[in-house]
Amino acid sequence: MRKTSTLIILAVALLFTTSATAQVTVLTHATVIDGAGAAPQKDVTIVMENGRIRDVGPTSKIPVPAGATVVDLTGKFIAPGIINAHGHVGAKTEPQLRQYAPYGVTTTTSMQTDPDEVVQVREAQKRGELRGARVFTVKYRFAPDPEVVTPQQARAKVDETVAAGADYIKVWVDTGFGTRAKLTPEFCAAVLEQARKHGKLTFGHAYELSDARMLVERGLNVLAHNIRDREVDSDFIAVLKQRNVTLIPTLIRDEFLFVYGEAPAWIDDPFFLKFVPTERLAVLKTKIRDEQAKNPQRALFKAGFEMNKINLKKLSDGGVRIALGTDSGGAADRFFIQGYSEHREMELMVQSGLTPMSGDPVLLEGRLGGPGHREGIRHPG
Repeated sequence: MRKTSTLIILAVALLFTTSATAQVTVLTHATVIDGAGAAPQKDVTIVMENGRIRDVGPTSKIPVPAGATVVDLTGKFIAPGIINAHGHVGAKTEPQLRQYAPYGVTTTTSMQTDPDEVVQVREAQKRGELRGARVFTVKYRFAPDPEVVTPQQARAKVDETVAAGADYIKVWVDTGFGTRAKLTPEFCAAVLEQARKHGKLTFGHAYELSDARMLVERGLNVLAHNIRDREVDSDFIAVLKQRNVTLIPTLIRDEFLFVYGEAPAWIDDPFFLKFVPTERLAVLKTKIRDEQAKNPQRALFKAGFEMNKINLKKLSDGGVRIALGTDSGGAADRFFIQGYSEHREMELMVQSGLTPMSGDPVLLEGRLGGPGHREGIRHPG
């Protein structure tokens, strides 16, 4: 697990830089990971002015402006901000976004039915009034709802959700191992078609291959979880590539469903404990541990986690775009810790067979925040 003592997320500095007066900060002698898949670049200097990169290059070639604040980062690393393409925020929005930021997560989505507060915080961020990770919301999650049943009602609800400030539209298709109802294909088709009319990217929660295929065939843009009931086949991989569908595996989400029952070593890691209050840690080590160890669905959770890793490797090798997302946040008793989850997710992706420097697993390549939105350290500005 990477440690805060040796890793600096550049975009955190950018997020917390004020701009009332011209401020120049120079980061010198760092090793830079640019987020585009290139090998780490040693002995690099970055000049930042008012929260933006003004110059970047070899330390020997970058002069230090007079009066600048200089930070020597010898032996330390600089990496781009992390985009969490599948998160949860909800009420008390700002403290959660501030929790993400120290872990280097500079953008997160909120994939749940959100209060207006989330939209209000997003708009305040645009005005430069609030700090922390940027947030984008689906505002309403399309799942079985007695008030939204027919395709016509689904279309009207999409219109209402967009008007309320939704950045994306999400559909949720999952029986929960046979314990819940599923949205019909006709309902999903109506939601996805209406979202396209508004120019909104669409996200889909699915567990089974058949449901994921159904959503993709009806125009889904992003699979918000991996397929976990069986191995994906070559035909499905080809369809994802042809339709330019992005996959968010959320490996840590599946691990969190059972791993506390095994008392993982990282539960005492200061990097994990940074935002886990003492009383909540006690609950994790007692009540949650016992509940997970005795959960009758434990074997199903573990099997789904292993299948997720197998399918992630197959989909990545097959050329499907992979984005980082964790399902972190949400109800407090889920213990999907914001900030830590994103680093553990990258670790699990590498354990699944992806390469640490592949670049793609941390980005939605300009699709998350609008045209050209991409965290990176390649160019000034």
